[in-house]
Amino acid sequence: MSASREKKTRQGSTYAQRRNNKAEEKSSRMHVVYGVVGVVIAILAVALLVWDSGFFQKRTTAVTIGGEDFTPATVQFYYNSAYSYYMSMAQMGYTTDFDASLDPKDQVKDEESGETWHDYFLDQAIESLTQVTMINHSAQEAGYTLSTVGQAYVDQAMEQAQQSARSSGYSNMESYLRAKYGSYMTAKIYEEIVTAQVTATYYETDHQNGLTYSDEELESYYQENKNSLDTFNFSVFTVQASIETTTTDEEGNTVDLTDEEKQAAFDTAKTEAQATAQEIQNKLAAGSDAADLAEEYSEKVYSASVHQSQMGSSFSSSDYAEWLYDAARQSGETTIVENDDSANYVYNYYVVQIESRQRDEAATADIRHILVSAGSNPTDEQFAQAEERAQSLLDSWKSGSADEESFAVMAVENTADTGSQSTGGLYTGVSPYSGYVEDFTNWCLDSSRQPGDTGLVKNTGSSTQGWHIMYFVGWNDPAWKVTAKNTLASAATQEWVSGLYDGVEAQRGSGINYVK
Repeated sequence: MSASREKKTRQGSTYAQRRNNKAEEKSSRMHVVYGVVGVVIAILAVALLVWDSGFFQKRTTAVTIGGEDFTPATVQFYYNSAYSYYMSMAQMGYTTDFDASLDPKDQVKDEESGETWHDYFLDQAIESLTQVTMINHSAQEAGYTLSTVGQAYVDQAMEQAQQSARSSGYSNMESYLRAKYGSYMTAKIYEEIVTAQVTATYYETDHQNGLTYSDEELESYYQENKNSLDTFNFSVFTVQASIETTTTDEEGNTVDLTDEEKQAAFDTAKTEAQATAQEIQNKLAAGSDAADLAEEYSEKVYSASVHQSQMGSSFSSSDYAEWLYDAARQSGETTIVENDDSANYVYNYYVVQIESRQRDEAATADIRHILVSAGSNPTDEQFAQAEERAQSLLDSWKSGSADEESFAVMAVENTADTGSQSTGGLYTGVSPYSGYVEDFTNWCLDSSRQPGDTGLVKNTGSSTQGWHIMYFVGWNDPAWKVTAKNTLASAATQEWVSGLYDGVEAQRGSGINYVK
């Protein structure tokens, strides 16, 4: 091969190599670009999945209160509480402003401001959370820790959630909590919320119980509130005039009476009822015993409460309260007080006789109890089963430390009385006027009672019947003094609580948008 041809061959080879190199570089660059795009797409896909899972949203700050941040889950819990309250009110017909069938965001609550029900519920949620938070901050500053009974109540609340999850068909508590309180709720957050609420409640209660008042302060309160604090012994007969506003014709059809017919029938009923009331009053004034008259007129009176003892506060809203409160009343004095509800064709005549009025100085009782339910209308067998369980619980308690604290914990874990569960079954200031079933009251006020006494009491007079496991804590002040202390301490505590959170501004964060 000639030199020139060899040179041309080398030049052609070099050119081809360069061209191949460029093609390879271009291909390599394209691979890089495609790779980068693929990675970006993968990242976006993962990000979208993470976003849809609520990973980022549930970690945002919905509100900051007193320097403490709260996520959407916590605010949603309080929002749901406000929503549930008004939904229940609407369903029971107590309010017509809120429509439970519509989205709160689609309902305007205040036409002037444009505030929706969603806005209102959100404000209510933040207000409640602010109060709980600031009480807890005060508790932390005071070095306050939740009592054993309080922690038992938290544990019981978690167990109740677990049971609700199972009974509702959920595979686990997390699923149940998300369905009930929103997709960002977890068992950990729920327990934190419950613990905060319980701590706030116990701390507030302990603060109130720690307040003391002098005899002079209590006497001054009594002098200003005698009508509410005195004990009144009296009898009252209710004679009612009422009519049916419909009748039945010859063919069995229901027919409305005319207005004239209704009024004529109502006037007749009133005349008869007034005559009966006058008869009863005349016989009382002549010295007849109220109990005998209640039996004699049982077919003619609407109701009769004879020889009853009540604190003035218990009948303050009755139509005859003003007459009884009059300091000029004399023992044996009688009157007839009328109540007109003519719009509904009802007219009441109250025949009242006062027997005495005094300040009751008898001691009251502090007790703890556990209600073991036998049901709302139990059979003898169900009562027997409840008694057996009650005795078993009492025996188990006696075999342990058998002190008040352990009894309180047992009450939290076992009582069917939801009204006293959070307090460990505690009722203070039990008196004849407390309104408890007779056997329960009699056990509490037995003069032989000593601190630590226990026993079983059958309950056949409540909506939930069964057996009470009783624990006697000790004797307390007279009912009037207990009421005075509680009223003064409650007002002072409310003022104290208000001082903790009034003026505290909750700062809303981006997470507030995820509360719905």
